[in-house]
Amino acid sequence: MNKGTIITDAISYIEELQKNVDELSDQLLKMEATCAKDEKINLEKNDAENEMKMKPEIEVIHINGTKLWIKIVMQKKRGVITRLMEIMSALGFDLIDTSITTSKGAVLVTFSAEVKFCCYY
Repeated sequence: MNKGTIITDAISYIEELQKNVDELSDQLLKMEATCAKDEKINLEKNDAENEMKMKPEIEVIHINGTKLWIKIVMQKKRGVITRLMEIMSALGFDLIDTSITTSKGAVLVTFSAEVKFCCYY
């Protein structure tokens, strides 16, 4: 065997290996796409099930005087935060410190509130 033959054989072998790498990469991408699609379907199904089951949780702690700390966990829906803020204002609460967190179809709202006026007669 001369050097030219060895180099030609080496190039052929490397090209064959590269072809195998390309084919395996394509297969891997297809498998990942299938798995990602399946996971997305499962997540959407779980989110839908969790949304249907979630009931609001409310916790109120009296800080002092007219100040309260309020925690609400509820289902994530379009406009729910806006509606909550409108209701709190209509009830006479001045929101001092507000925190909103969303995750997997749920909303956690915590805030300190002070009663501006009493709505009872």
